[in-house]
Amino acid sequence: MKKVYFVRHGESEANAGAPLFQGDESPLTEKGHMQARFIAERCKTLSFEVLIASSAIRTQETAKYISELTRKHIVTETFFTERKLPDELMGRPCDDPDANELYETWERGFVQEGVRAGTGENFSDLKERAGVVLAYLAKRPESSLLVVGHGFLLRMIVARIVFGGALTVGEFTKILQAFRTTNTGLTVLEYAPKHGGKPGLPPPQWLVRVWNDHAHLG
Repeated sequence: MKKVYFVRHGESEANAGAPLFQGDESPLTEKGHMQARFIAERCKTLSFEVLIASSAIRTQETAKYISELTRKHIVTETFFTERKLPDELMGRPCDDPDANELYETWERGFVQEGVRAGTGENFSDLKERAGVVLAYLAKRPESSLLVVGHGFLLRMIVARIVFGGALTVGEFTKILQAFRTTNTGLTVLEYAPKHGGKPGLPPPQWLVRVWNDHAHLG
């Protein structure tokens, strides 16, 4: 059995309402640094063999606190990054009407089939990438891993676990509505391809054991 701890990054400037559209370059706020210190203390009590983080600044900053307390080197994997904003939005004011129109189109691309905004990702892109992430984690040799990543991608990963490769836009929309994440929330997944299962049904491979535990924030 393999256990994967997922930690969402601390609050970023984009989360806090930055005046410009930001992607991977959005850093942690002061509150985000505090949250990252809290989750690092909690991660110090967990047993894991490898620390993985997306290439985004906010996840790298969060992972650094965990790395310092656990003495685990940070392994950076770009496919753990958050859903990709259109390049055409980067650095533009959030109150720019044209930029907002593009942003809204991009958002629709995750709840409506076939919608795409510029160079940004959409539902199909993220669904495929979540499958790559799960395959990567399943093949890693370690029995316990900790990943510092992002909330939206994590919900797509859970959607892929629940519905598999046949996941539809409608099903994903229900996951988005019912599953929310908190900055530095802790989610625990297990990979057990030969574990359990009811008679006549294939045994489960990925299991969601804990979702968005943020007790460390009080």
